[in-house]
Amino acid sequence: MTKPIIRYLRLFCETPSAEPQSHRDGIVAVAAIRESAGLARLLLCDMGQWGRNSGASLTDAMEVLRQAAHRRLIGGFHIALHDTLTVTWDGCGNFDLVMDTGDGRGLSPSPLVALDRRARPRSREAFLSWAGHCGAEMLDKAQSVGAGMWAGAEG
Repeated sequence: MTKPIIRYLRLFCETPSAEPQSHRDGIVAVAAIRESAGLARLLLCDMGQWGRNSGASLTDAMEVLRQAAHRRLIGGFHIALHDTLTVTWDGCGNFDLVMDTGDGRGLSPSPLVALDRRARPRSREAFLSWAGHCGAEMLDKAQSVGAGMWAGAEG
C-alpha cells in the first residue's frame, strides 16, 4: 500500500463569503491524495480553535472554500471536485460531512457518523473510523499548521 500524499494550505477569508487568500492565517485545508486509488479526501478546518479568523463561517463560504482548496491542492492530480469528500472540523472539535442532498439548497454540513456507529457522531473517532491512518495524519498536519510549526503554503 502506498503512503498518501498529505498537502496543506492556509486560507484567509476577509468576510465569510469572500474569496480566500492563500498563505494567510485563517482556515487550514488539508488534502490526502492516494494516487494509486485515484481518490482524495479534503479536510477543511475552521481555525477558530486557534483563535484566528473567528468571523469566517464555513457554512457561508463552503463552496468558495472547497473550490479554492481543491484547485490549489488536488486539481493537479486530475481528481474532480465532485469525487472529493469534504469534511469540516470546527473549533469545538465537531466533524461534519459536507454534501449536497439534492434539495436545491446546495452544500450543507451533515453530522459525520462513524462507519460502525459505535463512536459518538461528529467526534474525532467518527472521522477516524472512515479516514483511518490517513485521517490521523491529516489531523496531525492540521494541528501542526495551526500551532505555527509550518509557515509556508505547503509542508
